[in-house]
Amino acid sequence: MTDSKPTDLAWETDLPLLSRRMLTQWTLAMLATALVMAVLLGIVFLAQKEWDALLPMLAMIGAVTAGLWLLGILIMALLFRGKYRVRYTLSNQGIRCDTIDSVAKRSNRLAIVVGVLARSPQAVGAGLIGVSRESEEARWSGAFKAVYEPGKQCISLRNAWRTLLWVQCTPENYAEVASAIEGHMKRHKTEKRTSGKSPVPAYLGRTALVLAASFPLFPLAEEFDTGLFLPIFILCFALATVWLINLFGWVVIGGLIVQAGLVALNQMEVRESWLHKGEFYRAWEVLGGDDISLLLVAGIGAGVLVWLSLQALRGRWLAALLEGYKDMGA
Repeated sequence: MTDSKPTDLAWETDLPLLSRRMLTQWTLAMLATALVMAVLLGIVFLAQKEWDALLPMLAMIGAVTAGLWLLGILIMALLFRGKYRVRYTLSNQGIRCDTIDSVAKRSNRLAIVVGVLARSPQAVGAGLIGVSRESEEARWSGAFKAVYEPGKQCISLRNAWRTLLWVQCTPENYAEVASAIEGHMKRHKTEKRTSGKSPVPAYLGRTALVLAASFPLFPLAEEFDTGLFLPIFILCFALATVWLINLFGWVVIGGLIVQAGLVALNQMEVRESWLHKGEFYRAWEVLGGDDISLLLVAGIGAGVLVWLSLQALRGRWLAALLEGYKDMGA
């Protein structure tokens, strides 16, 4: 007896945007955004010893986050009318989810255009992420398990730590889709490749290391008058190297080289003595013990950031986003 070749299954459905699952994901996304903002701004204020600014800063972040959360709910309810149209295609290779909602597609592209015109990296980034997620596929060659929820006609494809893809079925085809997914995953041994150990502790450890290594760069920039842009730039891309894309490690290394060059130029400046008019010296000639200690600590931090970046660039570990794509069989 031979198995017949499974045929592709395709269907369209609406994802309920105001469901408990979607609202939970939206709330968690906003909380994560608030946490990132608090960490970044908190490091800047702490490095400058502006203790009094911490509580107002946290209050401002809380208010902004709450406003964005509410704005998102209003957009889901009014612009998208509480639903999001998608098409699923289940084949021998995997299952693909394509966005066919015209409002969503226009919104993603509008965010990019508005972001470029307004010079807003956040808006451009949100638009690009939206466009990149208009078509997602989980292949049976990946590493994930299926969590079946017949009461909601939903199947969640999960790796060791997060949901990779939600498969929203209809009441009519849920049983057929669930059976097909189970058969494909069993045939390709998809679930057996799933790691039982969550990588989140490792990513949190690298994040803590990035924060600690980046901290001395802020007092260094203030002491040697190189500006706060580069430390913030380096910190953001170092975190992006851990969580988004390994190649951002090159940006981190480049930023560190530029900051080191600016510090060196600052110390090569010729200055006139305040005590002895007409006498000149180079800035490095009057470095004190505190300055040298700061340079040493910042140098160690920069070395740690370079080491982490090189580890990422050499593929010793994958950024969290890329790890998810790998588990999806990409």
